[in-house]
Amino acid sequence: MRIVLVEPQHPGNIGAVARAMANFGLDDLAMIKGCDLADESFARSKSGRPVLENSKRYNTIEEAISECDIAIGTSGIKPEGDKRWFRAPENVEKINDIIAERENPALLFGRENYGLYREELALCEATITIPTNPEYPILNLSHAVAIVLYEIKRKEKVKGPKKRKNVSQEEFERLVDRIMNLLENSSYPERRLDRSRTTLRRLVSRGNPDEGEYENLMGIFKAIKEGKR
Repeated sequence: MRIVLVEPQHPGNIGAVARAMANFGLDDLAMIKGCDLADESFARSKSGRPVLENSKRYNTIEEAISECDIAIGTSGIKPEGDKRWFRAPENVEKINDIIAERENPALLFGRENYGLYREELALCEATITIPTNPEYPILNLSHAVAIVLYEIKRKEKVKGPKKRKNVSQEEFERLVDRIMNLLENSSYPERRLDRSRTTLRRLVSRGNPDEGEYENLMGIFKAIKEGKR
């Protein structure tokens, strides 16, 4: 996927876009004219510095998207009246439907103060918009990029933590026995031992310790039994 910035105006925003791209695993950044990279760009890029270093510059949108199989424009302004000669924007949540089965889509983001011109949106096969306050619809450039990339990535499966291996029933009973052994050899009233065993078994069961936690607990109660070094 290629991110195309059309005439960006602030070096810092370009760096912030690069950072957002790195956050979501993208590295293909193209710019159409606009301001040059500056120290502020690299300062704000953080882990996205390689994205900036490998970014490309073009004179026209046509050149920037020539190798892409679909161009998707972004707009915070919806067309009204007879201004329908360019595609009305889809909600950003539709982005995955738009890029489905595309190998190299391009996402176009316009100028900070105005966005993309109508003739530039006309070069795009689709247009998306991010729902915002209609009285203040234009987002910061890097924020807009991050929201669109999040929408693309959010349905991907996230690798969860390694599945816990629970203790066996035999280990469970061994842990309870070790704790009860401490009680039996303490000043704890003997008449309460049976009830305490039941309570203890329920508490340990609700805690559902895994193997690592089991070993740790067994070590703790062993140390308590052996007393001071």
